[in-house]
Amino acid sequence: MTDKDLEFYDKISPVFAGKKYSIPNPNLCPDERQKRRLAFRNERKLYKRKCDKTGQEIISSYSPDKSYTVYDQKVWWGDDWNAFEYGMKFDFEKGFFEQFDILLHTSPRINLINKGHENSEFCNFATQNNNSYLLFTSGWCEKSYFSNRALYTKNVCDSSNITHSELCYEVIDSSRCYNCRWLQNSHHCSDCFYGYALIGCSNCIGCYGLTNKQFCIGNKQFDKETFHKKAPEILSSLSPSKFQKHLQNCTRKYANITKAENSTGDAIQDVKNVHF
Repeated sequence: MTDKDLEFYDKISPVFAGKKYSIPNPNLCPDERQKRRLAFRNERKLYKRKCDKTGQEIISSYSPDKSYTVYDQKVWWGDDWNAFEYGMKFDFEKGFFEQFDILLHTSPRINLINKGHENSEFCNFATQNNNSYLLFTSGWCEKSYFSNRALYTKNVCDSSNITHSELCYEVIDSSRCYNCRWLQNSHHCSDCFYGYALIGCSNCIGCYGLTNKQFCIGNKQFDKETFHKKAPEILSSLSPSKFQKHLQNCTRKYANITKAENSTGDAIQDVKNVHF
């Protein structure tokens, strides 16, 4: 614990009737505390179970063997039940978490967070998706599959943290890409395959760290005719594992930080005074 940590815990400690109740110092390191928080969030495993209000079969992030009361999201958002009906009288002679656990098991839970979709039932923490399947923490996607943190995509598959992109496969931490495969940390690219940290590139294969380039193979420049002649043979010999091995010998930027002031971390943008 640093002095700044202690100052923060003191600042957020609640005050009741003029008395401050200090938040105790954590016993676990930040990484272990993060694991503990994430243990409460099931995002990607879906099950079939009955809605405890209607009895109809629904898709849920809670498996049928769990003892929670689970409502279909249309029912949960509806007016046919009142959350105040599940109120409990607090017993000061018993522990808080013991009673809170009872409340958690009796109060209805929503089966999924999946709003405004069309033919995209098997998605969670999602909104406004159309004809998509197994998208998580994603929204405004069309005909996209098996991806997470996808926003405004069309015909995208097996990708993560991808936005405003179309016709992409296994593209990670990238935006505004078109017809790309196996890219990471790349933006505004088209017709690129096996790339890392490409910006504004097109027709590049097996390249890294390039900006506004086209017709490159392995970071070597070719004319258009030679590139298209070599491309089929190069693509047939490459694989994700081979390219990842190649990247181990490449110089990389220390972190992906853009427009940040007095901040540390990775994959952060437009921030100020944030750390880790």
